[in-house]
Amino acid sequence: MTPPRHPNRMLAALLVEADWSATDLSRAVNALGAAQGLRLRYDRASVARWLDGARPSPPVVHLIGQVLSRRLGRRVTLQGTGLTEPSADVAPVLRAARPGGDPVRRLAALCHADADPARRGALATAALATPPRLHTGWGGRRPELPPADPRAPRVPADAPARLEAAALRTALQGERFGGAHGRPTLAGFLAAEVVPLLTAPAHPSVRRTLFTGAAQLTMLLAGRTGEIGHPALARHYYDVALALARTAGDLASYTVVLRCLSVQAHHLGNHQQATTLGDTAVDLAGGAVPDAVRAYLHAGRAAVGAGAGRGRGAGADLLAAERCLARATGPEGPFTSYPETALLYQRAEVLSYLSDHRAALGELELSLACRPSDHHKARTLLHAQIAHTLLALDEIDGAVDHSFQALRHHQQLAAGSTHGALPRLAHRLLPYRSNPRVRDFRESLWPNAK
Repeated sequence: MTPPRHPNRMLAALLVEADWSATDLSRAVNALGAAQGLRLRYDRASVARWLDGARPSPPVVHLIGQVLSRRLGRRVTLQGTGLTEPSADVAPVLRAARPGGDPVRRLAALCHADADPARRGALATAALATPPRLHTGWGGRRPELPPADPRAPRVPADAPARLEAAALRTALQGERFGGAHGRPTLAGFLAAEVVPLLTAPAHPSVRRTLFTGAAQLTMLLAGRTGEIGHPALARHYYDVALALARTAGDLASYTVVLRCLSVQAHHLGNHQQATTLGDTAVDLAGGAVPDAVRAYLHAGRAAVGAGAGRGRGAGADLLAAERCLARATGPEGPFTSYPETALLYQRAEVLSYLSDHRAALGELELSLACRPSDHHKARTLLHAQIAHTLLALDEIDGAVDHSFQALRHHQQLAAGSTHGALPRLAHRLLPYRSNPRVRDFRESLWPNAK
């Protein structure tokens, strides 16, 4: 019996990043094959079959990886194309990571594989075929802490502070260098150092604090994983983070994970799931979480709701976010504060969905002015969004200026960060390709294109 095919989302994402059609890819493969003495006659229909889950013969798979590597200016592995069978080594990993099991074992299984260069690509590919079913209910009896291992050394007194510092450092590095920077190192840190702490002897209150720290670091790993173009694997990590936060009894972290999942679903076009997750996060939080967290939840639901056509509710959420942020008193940190510049960005996103592009532009420019100069990820996304907004206002020269600014900051990020953001902008500029500066931008984005 032929196993069912699954759409090759990894190859589809690479085509978006390369700004290539199916015909473009088939022509490039045929040309490279001819240069190597192969007579190939692939066409748009061939690529459509690959995108539908079919796999070409091994020589052609290598050609596909080579032409995409040339186009993108970075190495695209065979596993990264989604055109090879996932390694059998990762099948047990995803079985161990199945939702409903011990979150510590799930985290260990995923992170050990993700930290291994030989299994990392196969894990991301296999995750596409096994998306987790999310368990988003907070009610009922809280899970008990797993038994501590009596043979393990007791948890050091500074362990909770070390996890908090690691989260702060990870978040800052992500802003400066992008989500791809140090992502395998973070997976390795969780596997080698955090997981053993979760089953080491300690007072229950200390153990719950460690579970909160693990949930937050797992959230950061999930965000980085989605940023480099692996949303299915990111979803596995988010689900583990939900389970860790619930075991810790940490409602604030739990609702933050739900908000992250809501925004991810929104970006993937699943607006019904996005609004459901956003509503669940806000409803569960109520008044029981810090004001900074409530501001974050309402701002996320505003953008998701506007994207789903809930304009009136989006406006109310923005007002609620502003009121919560005005009352927020927590210390600065990725899970204890919500910067005004981030709220400005969300307000601009809502205004764009409501077609008030001039007002959205003002919010984006204010957000950009508040961002530190070395926050290259945020500045890449802000300049790109300003360019999109200017195109909506038919201000082409300004849009190209900001496109080049986005590219300049993007070049400071680790390869693979802010996956697809600049190719989407290049595609938006395609109708203006007769403009010399638009051509210059596209050639600067893909300097290795043949």
